[in-house]
Amino acid sequence: MLWNRIVIVIPAGSVGVIYRPMLGGVSMNEILNEGLNIVFPLNTVTQYDAQVQMKQIHMEVLTKDQLRSDIKVSFQYQVNKFALPMLHKFVGADYLTKIVLPEVTGKTRVMFADVSSQEAFTKQLEKVTGDIAITADKVILEKLGPPGLDNVRLLRISAVQLESMEFPAEIQAAIRNKISESQIAEAGVFKVQAAVLEAERKEVEAGGIKKYQDIVNAGLTDAYLKIRGIEATLKLAESNNSKVVIFGSSPNGMPLILNSDSTNPVSVAPATSGSAAGGKADAPSAGAGAAASAAGAGAAPSAGTTAGQNTGAGAGAGPQSGAPPQGATPPAAAKK
Repeated sequence: MLWNRIVIVIPAGSVGVIYRPMLGGVSMNEILNEGLNIVFPLNTVTQYDAQVQMKQIHMEVLTKDQLRSDIKVSFQYQVNKFALPMLHKFVGADYLTKIVLPEVTGKTRVMFADVSSQEAFTKQLEKVTGDIAITADKVILEKLGPPGLDNVRLLRISAVQLESMEFPAEIQAAIRNKISESQIAEAGVFKVQAAVLEAERKEVEAGGIKKYQDIVNAGLTDAYLKIRGIEATLKLAESNNSKVVIFGSSPNGMPLILNSDSTNPVSVAPATSGSAAGGKADAPSAGAGAAASAAGAGAAPSAGTTAGQNTGAGAGAGPQSGAPPQGATPPAAAKK
C-alpha cells in the first residue's frame, strides 16, 4: 500500500499534477511526465490526459426560421500540459463539465439561431461549425484565465463537427415530397425532349422513305414489269410441277399461272420456254388447245371459265380432247 503512494507510474499521453499538503498545496512549477516517478508518501498525484480528446453532445437547436431540430455535435479538445497546475488549481479535474460543455453548447445554439435551416444544414454548414469552434475557444481562453494573468491558454478546442441532424417528422415528410415532385417535374421535361427528338427522327425517316419510293417508282415502267413477269413465267415453266399458263389478250397482259388440282388432274402439257418468253401461243400443244386457241383468237377467258372447262374435260363430261370447244376457233384459224 505504501509502495503505491511512493512509486507513481504515469501512462503514455498523460501528465501528473502534484499536491503537497505540507508545502503549500499544488506544485505550480513541477509536473510528472510519463513513466516511473518517485514522490513523497503524503503527496497526492492527479493525472490528466494530455492527448487530443473527443466529446459528443446531443442537443436541440432552433434556426432563424423557427425550425426546431435535433443535432449531434462532436468537438476535439486538448489541455496545455505546461499550464496543468493552474488548471488544476483554479478549475479542477472536472473542467470539461464546468467550462467546456456549457460553452460549446451555448455557442452552437447561438450560431444556428443566426441562420436559416437551409443555410445552416447545407450551404453554410462548414462556416457555422467553424465559427462555433473559434468562438468557444476564444471564450474559454477569456474565462479560464487565472486571476491577474491574461492570455494564458489552459486548453484548446481544435475542431467542431456536426455529425447528424434530424428534422421533425412532418418536416422530413414535406422535404421528401418536395424532392420527389421536383424529380418528377424534371423527368417530365426530359420526356418532352425525348418526344421532340423522336418526332424529328420519324420526320427524317419518312423523308428518306418518300425519296426511296420516288426513285423506285420512276423505274417501274410497263416494259420493266412485263420483263419481270416473263422471267417469273420462265422459272415456273422450268419446274416439274404441272401448271396451266393463261396468256392475257391485252398488249400489257401478263401470263397467269394456275397450279392444277391434285384431285382433278388436267392433262395439259407445260408451256414451253419459247411460248412464255414470246408472250404468244404460236405453237400450242395438243393438250393445251383450249387455252392456246382462246389466246390466239383475242378472247380473254376468265380463270374460272378455264378451270371449269379443264375440270369437265378431266371428268369426261364435255368435248373430246381432240375436238375444239364449242364456239372456239379451230387451231388452223388461229395459225392464220
